Amino acid sequence: MSKIKFGVNIDEAPEMLWHADYNATKNMAQQAELLGYTSLWVMDHFYWGKGPRALGGEGTVFEPWTLLSALAIETDKMKLGVMVSCNSFRHPSIIAKVAATIDVISNGRVIFGYGAGWFQEEYDAFGFPFLSPSVRLNQMKEAIIVIKKLWTEKRTTFHGKYYNLQNAPGNPKPIQKPYPPIMIGGGGEKLTLRIVAELADMWNLYGVPIEIYKRKVDILTTYCDALGKKITDIELTWTGNLTLANDAKQLQKKIDRYIKENRIYSVPNIIASTYDDCIEKLQQFVDIGCTHFIFNLQTFNEDKEAFMEKIAPSF
Repeated sequence: MSKIKFGVNIDEAPEMLWHADYNATKNMAQQAELLGYTSLWVMDHFYWGKGPRALGGEGTVFEPWTLLSALAIETDKMKLGVMVSCNSFRHPSIIAKVAATIDVISNGRVIFGYGAGWFQEEYDAFGFPFLSPSVRLNQMKEAIIVIKKLWTEKRTTFHGKYYNLQNAPGNPKPIQKPYPPIMIGGGGEKLTLRIVAELADMWNLYGVPIEIYKRKVDILTTYCDALGKKITDIELTWTGNLTLANDAKQLQKKIDRYIKENRIYSVPNIIASTYDDCIEKLQQFVDIGCTHFIFNLQTFNEDKEAFMEKIAPSF
């Protein structure tokens, strides 16, 4: 079996651009599993905002952990994750309970995607204090420590700068031992990647070209070295838009159409390729350590079957 994994980010499928449709979500999740994709992801937003992603309005979106609990029943094998759960939106003791519950429901298929948050418009709309990046990141770091303790200790007492627990039982425990893999999202070079090196089992970077990805991997490697850890102990992942076509002319037509339809609003955050060149482009990421690609169905939905037939077997 290949060590390279392929997953799909389902929120950004055309059928949900940008509205919530559970039947469409369920059907696409089941189809992706049948095609052989190994992970399924949903995004943690309360709304899409007022930019191009929302097509002139706020759009609608399901709460991600509730959605994953349903998809845990609708699927059998795929790993299930949030891309990524925002620490600011839920107390760590609550999200530890939620994730552990879904890990039990899914028989041990949760990947715990986690981040410090970034979308200030959303914070302001829903009344969450949008603190400085360093504070949000340090809150996330402390939250992960709390969550790990709740997943592994019979009772947890913790007195930190941001969170305090007193003799708190963390039951039921997750099925996965010692706990579900923790994936931190983000590429901040001074603090985020340092926290990844210290606490994460997986790392995700969203929508960057190979040159930026390589620089971030090099910095993460430096932080790992300083801690006496191996970069290979962390599963490196990439998320973004993949757009495929038979030739360059067809590829440009697709990109132009996606831009017109507001499916993409920044061409640099996509891998655009002919089928003939796709293997080489993905291999560039693999060569620097990436072993898990997660494609937004926003531009990938119509290509997801052909990808598994023509591209995935090469890895």
